[in-house]
Amino acid sequence: MHASRSEVRAPVLATVLDLMRDARVDALVLNPGPVASKGPTAIVYRPIQLLVRAADFARARAVLEPLDWRYSWLRGKLLRLLPAATYWWDSGPVIEVYWSLPAAPLPPAALSRLTNLIWQHAERSAVGHLRPDEVSRLVHLAVQVCRPGRGHEGEWADFVELHPSVGDRARVERAAHAAGVGRALQRAVAVADAGSSIRPGPGPLYDGPRDLAWRLATALQERAYPRRLRRLLAGAPAYGDAAIRCRLAGIELRAGPGVFVPAPEAELFVDAAVARIAALDRPTIVEIGTGCGPIALALARARPDAEVHGAELSSAAVRWAKSNARRLGLDRVRFHRGSLLDPLPYRLTGRVDLMIANLPYLPAREDFTIGSVPRATIQGSGDDGLGLVRQLARDATRFLSSGGRLQLQMLAWQWDLLAPELVTLGYRPGSPQLFGSFAICPADLGSPPPA
Repeated sequence: MHASRSEVRAPVLATVLDLMRDARVDALVLNPGPVASKGPTAIVYRPIQLLVRAADFARARAVLEPLDWRYSWLRGKLLRLLPAATYWWDSGPVIEVYWSLPAAPLPPAALSRLTNLIWQHAERSAVGHLRPDEVSRLVHLAVQVCRPGRGHEGEWADFVELHPSVGDRARVERAAHAAGVGRALQRAVAVADAGSSIRPGPGPLYDGPRDLAWRLATALQERAYPRRLRRLLAGAPAYGDAAIRCRLAGIELRAGPGVFVPAPEAELFVDAAVARIAALDRPTIVEIGTGCGPIALALARARPDAEVHGAELSSAAVRWAKSNARRLGLDRVRFHRGSLLDPLPYRLTGRVDLMIANLPYLPAREDFTIGSVPRATIQGSGDDGLGLVRQLARDATRFLSSGGRLQLQMLAWQWDLLAPELVTLGYRPGSPQLFGSFAICPADLGSPPPA
């Protein structure tokens, strides 16, 4: 079952564990997630982390694949080196399933002794969940906070909270040395005892000869270029660092590093578009700034009789859009590479019933990023960010039919600026559909203005 609404419901941990049990998969809860509070106002969203045995990893993924997740990494090349599969939902929760404890930038086998230790001393919680005992969990947390990369702050908060409550420190030290990671525990304990709120960070971790391999691996990781490769080698990729899968309106799309994939509100775009063309026979639809082709392909699937085109400046995005079209069996959708309306066929002049665009519109002053996706995909031109949108609105009058609709996305306050300008171009602006501070904004063309 794929997602078909703008808000995808995330499963609760108990539901996932029940499904794992039905599939005869033992799942140990490393971190129950999904939200941890730090301070009176700050909220940190943390993943649900599950550990399964290597032999059960494929079955664990088979449990999660049918659920209504929105995004998941496409496991290929470098990502296959990570011992995990990741799924995340619109509302924030993320589920990470590991077949070994993460050890990057070394291979997963580098922590096999600690992984085995956790399984050997696993215990049942009051509600029946399998979890590490406090000693092996403390060692695991010490290792993770001494690794490079992002996302270990929550594990440091857990270590600082758990460390004072474990009375038998000698037992913890024996467990760490048995797993070959005594130096990580020493560093984490020293920093926690000093009262620091900042985790130890990369440094000595392993005992014995393996520490040399660790030092070499972390040195190479720290010098890797570009930065997304650095994050991948650390085992902590950001959104946009690697190939990703995305579900939208009943279809699954894929996109490579740096290619913009649809945000959840794209569901609203599709719903509004389908409603708009419901009464039209053989409608002509154009999506400008199509990216990897999500809306164009979703509309082509919803309306097999439609003529659908997508235009996109990025050559990489166009390649992924065409690949998605082939994989979905929607080869009739035509993707064109070029700026705005420049690559559209001349024969579409005056024939387009619906033109959809989610162009870069965020003003330069807005402090907003989406992982490592290039800022050019979200930052608009001009003081108010609407430079490209204004140019599209002017040029679109040549391609839209009389009564044809231009459907745009922008910030709600930007629509208040743009709507009066569209009237002078011959449009009839409609009421925007709001979702938070963003809006999907329709404008129908009356009659084209004189040239």
